[in-house]
Amino acid sequence: MLPRSLPAACEQAVLMEEPVLLALHPHQADALGLAAGQSADLSRTAHLPWLSPGPDTSCYEMIQRACGAAGFVPDIRARSSEFSVLTALVAAGAGAALVPRMALPGTTESLSLHPLVHPVSRTIFTVSRAGTGKHPDPRRVLELLHDPATTPDTIDSAPRD
Repeated sequence: MLPRSLPAACEQAVLMEEPVLLALHPHQADALGLAAGQSADLSRTAHLPWLSPGPDTSCYEMIQRACGAAGFVPDIRARSSEFSVLTALVAAGAGAALVPRMALPGTTESLSLHPLVHPVSRTIFTVSRAGTGKHPDPRRVLELLHDPATTPDTIDSAPRD
């Protein structure tokens, strides 16, 4: 998690830690000897072209730090603020990307997804004015946000109106 400063008189409530996955084209994964779902050592991807969000985002910084910890600076060939664009480029064989689990497209059959040997995650949280979490309405909103966040597999099976 990248530290973020909060405005004065605000409080933060963590909803969940979301895993970040390495997304590769299946041929790239095969070349690295990785079966789908197998944990990947990020250092083995140093030679690949990379796809990334723009430099003004925390996900860009997360990628820089994760690759730096693995011993390399990623060779970024394309940038997009939309993970759907980045995963489409991965599926077309344009490069590798680190993608938060919730940002994955509905169908991932043309991607080879891998947890990292040295896990990376992003923190999903709310920020509210200090003290408002004690009032019934904002407290209820926070409860509703927190429940699905802690059990993400139940979101798809929830009844819909």
